[in-house]
Amino acid sequence: MEYLSLGKIVDSFGIDGTIKIYSTTSFGEKRYKKGAKVFFVNPLDNSMTEYEVVKYRHSGFFDFVKFVEINNPEDAKALKGYEVQVIKNNNFLNKDTYFYSDLRGCKVVDENNNELGTVKEVEEFPAQITLRVSRKGNKDFFVPFIKEFIKSVDICGKVIVINVIEGLL
Repeated sequence: MEYLSLGKIVDSFGIDGTIKIYSTTSFGEKRYKKGAKVFFVNPLDNSMTEYEVVKYRHSGFFDFVKFVEINNPEDAKALKGYEVQVIKNNNFLNKDTYFYSDLRGCKVVDENNNELGTVKEVEEFPAQITLRVSRKGNKDFFVPFIKEFIKSVDICGKVIVINVIEGLL
């Protein structure tokens, strides 16, 4: 089974055991619906414990989530540093959208199938999502993840074809 990270627990919030999570998901409202199940991963031994969502709200970079099993700030604070994960479910994606984890590690080629590098990271900038591509012997380069640059994405084959314009590399 494959899991996706929703964020990392940074603190408790309030007196009812609500957890403050540094968010790394674009689907917080869907992932934290009342009754949804998520997993907390212990950073010391990678053990996973399931928790059920009671309520959710988002503010800035943070998700504030109340869970059935946590009812006081002390229990919430004890989970600081834990990662929050869910079972990967492609039904959350619209056509031509991808999980960042699926894009990482993809080979990047030009339209003539010349290998340019490998997606090292997917970064969010105010203007758009951008792929950081690492290449041997050269500095990383960035490719905006928009249709003018991205010609095709083959997640199964782990290949992304891009349009190379002058100055990109």
